[in-house]
Amino acid sequence: MSEAPPPALPRWGRRIGAGVLVMGLLIGAGNAYVVGVTRDRRVASVAEAPARPYAIVLGNRVFPDGTLCSELANRLAAAQSLYATGRAARLIVSGKTGPEPGYDESAGMAAWLQARGVRAEDIVRDPGGHRTAASMADAAAMGARSLLVVTQAYHLPRALYLAGHAGIDAIGVPAAATRRTWSDLTHLVVRETVARVETVVEVFARGVRR
Repeated sequence: MSEAPPPALPRWGRRIGAGVLVMGLLIGAGNAYVVGVTRDRRVASVAEAPARPYAIVLGNRVFPDGTLCSELANRLAAAQSLYATGRAARLIVSGKTGPEPGYDESAGMAAWLQARGVRAEDIVRDPGGHRTAASMADAAAMGARSLLVVTQAYHLPRALYLAGHAGIDAIGVPAAATRRTWSDLTHLVVRETVARVETVVEVFARGVRR
């Protein structure tokens, strides 16, 4: 006696499966696009960066006592090296302000750089960089049409993509990565993967907004 065939998957199950497949393909395509179109705009190290009028450092967490999270300190260290070697004449420090009273990433970033020999007149503060798109829009509004973007490698494709759509000729310079646990790394990869797709949708649907 032959065995009965397995029951067919319900129609709603097939629809869910198809939806998951389509979503996965869209996420993969969006990420491949952002990484691909910015591949030639990234260098491997500070030593390979061309000279530009500006370098922009994208913000991250500043603690209440004024110390910087390690990821942000690494970004600023790379920017300071660009400045010291003549690869960036001025440094734009872009980060968010608030919501906590007195919280200002750009102020903490500027203080860090000044303590390490960067002249105050060569630091441009942008306290409105609450997201990457805003940082690039602000840099363009300042007249920075050619610059180096300093952030970790995982963040560079999206940052460069947004810089290009803000009318900026940008080259990405990777800052040193921070050691993370597997759970933190997984969260970071998922977050950035989704953020790249959201960025592509935002640019194509409405243009870059702050």
